[in-house]
Amino acid sequence: MKTTFKTFAVAFALIAASFTANAEETKKASGFGTGIYTTKSGKINVLVDKPNADANTTLLLKNEKGDVVYQETVSKKTQKFGRTLNVDELRSGKYEIQVTSQGETQSKSFELSNQETARTLQIK
Repeated sequence: MKTTFKTFAVAFALIAASFTANAEETKKASGFGTGIYTTKSGKINVLVDKPNADANTTLLLKNEKGDVVYQETVSKKTQKFGRTLNVDELRSGKYEIQVTSQGETQSKSFELSNQETARTLQIK
């Protein structure tokens, strides 16, 4: 019984150490956090949370050709900020949002499309 308990205790300790190591690697891999999501009204919210104020942050919106449609630089003193992007005036197509700070870039892509209405004909 003691051997079984010791075996489970050692296995649990190894698993716990593995999860702790993975959590530390994840924290180190990303220098800042982003949240990019759509609203009910069809706009895009971009939220950025930087752990320190060492560098400026650049927000880019690019079309599928790579042309910059929107650009904003946020000062390094600002650690948390949010922007609402109105995409109503953009043409249909594929786009990418890029957030860059301290040489690290996080991005999300999205596609805009128009719903085509069907043409109808009625004879009365």
